[in-house]
Amino acid sequence: MGLLTWAAVTAVGGVALWIPPLAVPVAHFFGFSSGGIVGGTMAAAAQSYVGYISSSSVIAGLQSAAMLAPTP
Repeated sequence: MGLLTWAAVTAVGGVALWIPPLAVPVAHFFGFSSGGIVGGTMAAAAQSYVGYISSSSVIAGLQSAAMLAPTP
């Protein structure tokens, strides 16, 4: 589950970061919120799989995008 979740978050999230109007909705879909990663979501599973998150990673980019808009 961890590898597949990480791959999905990274692949779809990476594309969304290149298309700015999609970044925030995709980030929220995966479980990124303005308060951080929500437990029990795909974002949490991806973070758990990777462990250390680099500041230049897709996960960090999606978290930054999620912090730009309030969590729905």
